This record gives sequence, C-alpha cells and structure tokens, in this order.
Amino acid sequence: MRTNVELIQMLYEAFRNGRIDTILEHCSDTIAWDCIGNPDWVPLAGTRTGKAAVQRFFEELARGYTFEEFTPESFHDAGDRVFCFGHERVNATATEQTIDVRFLHAFRIESGKVAGFTQFSDTAAVAIGSGTLRVAGEKTKAA
Repeated sequence: MRTNVELIQMLYEAFRNGRIDTILEHCSDTIAWDCIGNPDWVPLAGTRTGKAAVQRFFEELARGYTFEEFTPESFHDAGDRVFCFGHERVNATATEQTIDVRFLHAFRIESGKVAGFTQFSDTAAVAIGSGTLRVAGEKTKAA
C-alpha cells in the first residue's frame, strides 16, 4: 500500500503526463478543490466541489496556461495531510506573459483518495500575468 506522499507524487507525475483521468480516479466523489485568490482578479480562483468541477478546472487550466516548468520540490507528511512546496512557470494564453511563482499545495487524504486540495501562490503575479490586474503606474498602450 502506498503512503500519502507517494500518492501525491504519483498524481503530480500524472499531471506532468497529461493524465487528468488518473488524478480524478484518485479524488473522492466530494472533493473540495480550492485555489486561493479573488476570482475577479485570479483566473481559476475559488472552491470547486466534486470530480466534475475538478475536471472543468483542469480544462480551464489547459485553455488558459501552458506550463514551461512544474517542479514539486519538497513533500511533507502530516498524517492525513500532505504539503508540497514547489515552483511553476507558465505562459498565460490571454497575454502571452510568463508567470513564474512558487506554490504550496495542501492535500487532505481520506481512505486513500484526495478529499481536499488547496493551492497557495503569488496571486498578484498570476493576476498581472493573466492581464486581470494592472501594476500601479503602468501606462496603457495607445490605441
């Protein structure tokens, strides 16, 4: 039987290989999937409940961003929780800007499945790179 950390490592490998079906197979039916941030500024921010909502999250992620790098760096076992610190670099489809951030992912495991996920990252960098938030003092382009 795999450990909770091994489960999360396997799911990250599935993500890198585009195997969203594998991720969904290892989520509980009532999973709570949360990306921290103001949904008005941070695309994909908010809480989704259930596998269908998580699948839509991954579809929106694929439409909005292209990953150049996705590196889980350290895993921390805390019983029914696993925490992962890492780094990602993506290109935002809408702006063609690169977003380079560190992340913390928190997973809650129940009966061998992911029952909860929360992502913490630099939401200002995501909002600016996604074109939903402007930097103070930034000039707008002339039409």
